Amino acid sequence: MICHLDKIAAACAIALVSGAASASAFTSTSPTGFDVTTVGASTVGGIVVEAVGTNGARVVSQLAASSLFSGYYDDGTPVAYRGNPGTIGIQTGYNSSVLSALGGGFQSLSIRFTLSDGDTGAGDFDDDDNNLLVNGINFGNWSDVVTQQTNSLGTQIGAASTGFRNSILDTGWFSTTDSVTLSSLYASLSVTPSLTFQVQDSDPYDNFYDFTQGIDSSIINVGQGPVVTPPTTAVPEPASFALMGLGLAALGAVRRKTAGK
Repeated sequence: MICHLDKIAAACAIALVSGAASASAFTSTSPTGFDVTTVGASTVGGIVVEAVGTNGARVVSQLAASSLFSGYYDDGTPVAYRGNPGTIGIQTGYNSSVLSALGGGFQSLSIRFTLSDGDTGAGDFDDDDNNLLVNGINFGNWSDVVTQQTNSLGTQIGAASTGFRNSILDTGWFSTTDSVTLSSLYASLSVTPSLTFQVQDSDPYDNFYDFTQGIDSSIINVGQGPVVTPPTTAVPEPASFALMGLGLAALGAVRRKTAGK
């Protein structure tokens, strides 16, 4: 782990002492095999997106946990995120320059969520009830996702499972290579340069969601695009892409759940 800012040295030290050797490789590694922590993403917390373009370029972004939804979707916060489907968070910054870097389309898209008390594990009351929508496009069922239980610093403390379980902090990856889904999502970004993540519940307002736990880290700033990694076998991208991600990563404070059901 590399600490760039003096004011977060203590947080980095805690993470190291807590047992980096037992940190979850599953949560750090996308379904494509890429370690997102190498470009500044945290091991758990927030929403991490890894997009691989048709040209092999990779775009990685992380939406901070502190900006995400917490509560029941009829009375939680942020207020604007309430409803069904209910909004988890909105990742901005996917502008025309970023889309161009991807070569005109997606080869794959992987999205990581950290959720406390999701109740979509086997036998939980929302088992098979909830779907993930990204810009209104169905991205899969929350009960089908392989997840790993960790503490709020990303250290593995329990077994892997499917679904985001009751009273457990789970982290898991949604991922697709489906050309229809990817084409629709890419087209939506051409209209609005942001990703809106939502939960669609077949029996809404029955569960308390907390997406704010984990490491409160972000690798995107207002007015700047996500980190872009050019394909290793291609001619290097222009300097603007090579420098786009510098200085964006900041490991913040760990947020622990303060709300109850």
